[in-house]
Amino acid sequence: MQALICDDHPFVARALSMTIDAAFGTSSFVAHSFADAIAHAQDTPGLGLCLVDFHIPGEDSVDGLQRLRAASPESRFLVFSGSESDDDLRLALELGVDGFLPKSSPPEVVEAAVRLVLAGGRYLPERVGSLAFGGAAQPVSPGPMSTGPGPVEARAGARPFPLTERQRDVLGHMADGLANKEIARALGISPATVKVHVAQIIGIVGARNRTEAVARARQDGLL
Repeated sequence: MQALICDDHPFVARALSMTIDAAFGTSSFVAHSFADAIAHAQDTPGLGLCLVDFHIPGEDSVDGLQRLRAASPESRFLVFSGSESDDDLRLALELGVDGFLPKSSPPEVVEAAVRLVLAGGRYLPERVGSLAFGGAAQPVSPGPMSTGPGPVEARAGARPFPLTERQRDVLGHMADGLANKEIARALGISPATVKVHVAQIIGIVGARNRTEAVARARQDGLL
């Protein structure tokens, strides 16, 4: 897989590059501006992943992301940012990105988030997901770049939620009261991956925590 990392801070870009390359066996290209990122995307057919800083000084993030997506329409896009504000998250999702990753995320969460995005899912940290969906009438649906499984339909009259099969498995174990490490052992995945799925589920159903997520899932016929 070919990956592109766009960040104006060399240290941050290098750290992300090392994390991705070690986890996926890639040789990531690092760009420090949207212009360089777009040029590389245009010259790199089959680019699988773009990790892009949402706030590059002197750059128009909206225009830059739109042009980068146009240059690499098949890529999965994961935005990372030092800001976790609901406004930034909403704007990023309106642009059709596949995930929002705070720069404070540890390497194991970065890896798990990337794996989720590459598998067709959408990553939202728990805190940011609550901000984004807590007061919304319904969750944000997958953007035009999403290639994951379709929504899981709830009972008649309930809202449909875009849960993947793996998220449904995790949700079932959450309902049984299992901790993340126990869910990881049961499903044969890492605790970091479980943490990502739990955060995803909480954000998708518009809950504030895992207990409320299970309650809402029961209410809407997902359990």
